[in-house]
Amino acid sequence: MSLRSLLIAWFVALPALAFAADRGVFGFSMQVDSEGFFLDPTLKSIKIVKVTPESPAALAGMKVGDEVIEVAGRVVAGAKGREIQALAEKDVGQSLSLKVKRSAGEVVSMQMVAVAKASSK
Repeated sequence: MSLRSLLIAWFVALPALAFAADRGVFGFSMQVDSEGFFLDPTLKSIKIVKVTPESPAALAGMKVGDEVIEVAGRVVAGAKGREIQALAEKDVGQSLSLKVKRSAGEVVSMQMVAVAKASSK
């Protein structure tokens, strides 16, 4: 590998590493139902399948079984996956607004603030 290739790789990887270090988490896992091209599918629904205890999601009142119907004011059904992903990815300290529909049909608005990912030991 040439010195030029190494320098290019370094300058491409360095911003990505710095950016990744600041990415926050909310403490939930989801199941996405979509259709279309897998790199940027059209979303049908997003269901919550796990909420980490004491996480921002848990403290905001999110529950397993909730269906996310809006992310930062954008309706999920019919939206492109990358658009919703861009709206939902937040750095540590940034806030995320969601609307979820409970299994009984109740719609709940919630806000949560991204925290640093816990280091695994």
